[in-house]
Amino acid sequence: MKKITTSVLQIFLCTFSFTSFAQNLEEEAGGLYPIQVNDASNPCITPAQYQIMEKEIIENCKKLGINTAAQKNASTTTFMWPLQMANGLNDCSYYYIGNYVDQDPTAGNIKDYNCGSHTYDAHQGTDITLAPYPFYKLDNNQVQVIAAAAGTIINKADGNFDKNCAGNNMQANYITIQHADGSNAFYYHMKLNSITAKTIGQTVALGEYLGVAASSGSSSGPHLHFEVWSGNTVATLKDAWAGACNVMNASSWWVAQKPNTEPAIINASVHPIAPVMPACPATETPNEDSCFSAGASAKFYVFIRNETTGLVANMKIINPGGTTFSSWVHNSNNTYIAPSYYFMTKVLPVTAGTYTFEATYNNIVCQKTFKINCNGMGISQTGTSTNSQVYPNPFTGETTIKISSAVKIENAELKIFDVLGNEVRIISGINNAEVKIERKNLNAGVYFYKLMQNGEILADGKILAE
Repeated sequence: MKKITTSVLQIFLCTFSFTSFAQNLEEEAGGLYPIQVNDASNPCITPAQYQIMEKEIIENCKKLGINTAAQKNASTTTFMWPLQMANGLNDCSYYYIGNYVDQDPTAGNIKDYNCGSHTYDAHQGTDITLAPYPFYKLDNNQVQVIAAAAGTIINKADGNFDKNCAGNNMQANYITIQHADGSNAFYYHMKLNSITAKTIGQTVALGEYLGVAASSGSSSGPHLHFEVWSGNTVATLKDAWAGACNVMNASSWWVAQKPNTEPAIINASVHPIAPVMPACPATETPNEDSCFSAGASAKFYVFIRNETTGLVANMKIINPGGTTFSSWVHNSNNTYIAPSYYFMTKVLPVTAGTYTFEATYNNIVCQKTFKINCNGMGISQTGTSTNSQVYPNPFTGETTIKISSAVKIENAELKIFDVLGNEVRIISGINNAEVKIERKNLNAGVYFYKLMQNGEILADGKILAE
């Protein structure tokens, strides 16, 4: 993917700022997702780092007694997809391909395996980039790196900073797996202290957990750089993708090769307030929600991978009974590699129940359910239970939850959750009817609370941090 220039990105942010855009009902807004990517000036792996990896691999194979030449008689390795969503992530997808291998050896010229320009000069792997909210996904361990093929660990590195935003000479967290045929797969840019505890010389099975996708090393944002060698030196580089312009190998190394582009909705979501997407490496605040008041307004977002000119995104809100409450379309007038997003503000139904936000693009359906006058955590219809009050709400610095005098409180525990159900704070040993909550470490957004005692919910509700 070509890098978004600073001037273009500044224009984009000024035009589509989440904090300043004057959004009217029934008016669509959106554009390219603001994201940075590696390029020829800031490669994923530097020449010096390749030299170090080569040396370490050769030395480790000698120590382990691995005869790579003898392995060449084994069957050829094929790969499953090297990433998976962790439990709890319920997006329709989570990635796009930022770059493929550059097949043109001429300096200054680029060509991917499909004869396109979906790469950068001298890039030697496949960059699978997290989207949307890549740093939120990183922080919450939502995308796991798994073994694309069984093999032996012959090199690994961990303990390195994992939130880089530009090219550098820093070491990445990574692991190298050698397969039965002597080929090697590199899993690069992983999260600090997330890599498997298995050591060099131990084996991994197909699909086994290896780590968490992140942005360690020479990386401009959270992604997995997946690279394949047929031997122990970079001179044996292969491209896992089969195509007319792949001059490195004739056949695909994938068990089931994906298309060169995959136009689809990767996330459809409903929001009481707009997401916050700060500059790298700050963490995004999705501000998604699944519970809304009757007749309130909400923002309906779609995030599109590989948006393609001429395709149409069809969106609709489906009533509990299956009929359509509202529908609208987005016509794609541009073709993008990087994700794009669009949102529409809608007035919600007034009838309580479970509704579905459905988005269809390229004949692929993505859905997200939400409720009117209740939510998936059992919180009351108004967002605050009859057993408690919250003031101020919304709040900026501190808010207070006041529990009804009819409730006896003794060594209770208050749990606070974000809109995705992640537990973000626990306050234990509560014996008073008033509990103060400081804004500290809570990003702007919607949160839910539950006051628990002996396994029972004494009070629950919704709070909004501004």
